[in-house]
Amino acid sequence: MNKNIVGDNLRKIRESMNLTQEELALRAGLTQGYINFLESGKRGYTKKSLEKISKSLGVPIYKLFDEEVKKTPTGVAEPSKKYRRHKPYYDEIIGLLDKLPDSVIDHYRLLLKTEIEIRSRGQ
Repeated sequence: MNKNIVGDNLRKIRESMNLTQEELALRAGLTQGYINFLESGKRGYTKKSLEKISKSLGVPIYKLFDEEVKKTPTGVAEPSKKYRRHKPYYDEIIGLLDKLPDSVIDHYRLLLKTEIEIRSRGQ
């Protein structure tokens, strides 16, 4: 019997939608590390986190517990396009950022400012 059915199903559904852990985390308002721990079975889940994840994936929560989840589950949302630094993806990125809480946006702003600072020192 599979002891990490939720994590395995989460990974299968996410991969079938061509989403990275970070993309799913951004959609769900969670961290990439938390998604990684759920998928690997190193951390338990809460009802609230499963609600966020299932809503972000466009699947009902029971799909995460279903032992018959296939590679391409039915009822999933459209797969996201992969980010390739092209202008058409700008709107998608902004759309994702608009859904995030201010505290998360502030966190990413700080990370970007720090990266810019570090790069400018190296030049």
